[in-house]
Amino acid sequence: MKGVPVLLFGLLLAAHGSALPAAFAEEQQFPTVKRVGFISQDRLFHDYERTKSSMAKLKELSDAKKAERDKMVAEIKGMRDELVLLNPESRAERQQAIDEKMKALAAFDQGAKETFRRQEEENVKTILEEIESVASSFAKERGFDLILSDRAVIYGADAIDVTDEILTRLNDKYAKQRP
Repeated sequence: MKGVPVLLFGLLLAAHGSALPAAFAEEQQFPTVKRVGFISQDRLFHDYERTKSSMAKLKELSDAKKAERDKMVAEIKGMRDELVLLNPESRAERQQAIDEKMKALAAFDQGAKETFRRQEEENVKTILEEIESVASSFAKERGFDLILSDRAVIYGADAIDVTDEILTRLNDKYAKQRP
């Protein structure tokens, strides 16, 4: 009796097993990748002249906001220093004015941070889109089937690193756009 289930299993396998090789025999047709390159996104981003220019503009914005903030802080400090010289009635009025200035300073800080964050985010988005666009154009013009980021590549021969060529194109394009 023990042999009957094994025999049945064997017959079932033989009957259905003959269809398995046919299913796997159908060869999948995948396109052949002939030319591959890779780029260093970090290097492209940091060595791109637009990035350097954008960072310099953000620094200018940050410095201007800091100067404006320092002026507000100095004004509040001056008001606090005068506070001890005032009579109680004037002191209460001055404290109220100081509290309003402190609220304005907090709102200024929040607005400055948001402005800086938005500008930085917009700059990065624009730069990354330009890198992608130039890399895509380069790939099409030069017959590349695939351009990978070095973040996704464990090993890549120097011969297929196209970072320098794309960086040159980016900087040339940016130089033509600058006033």
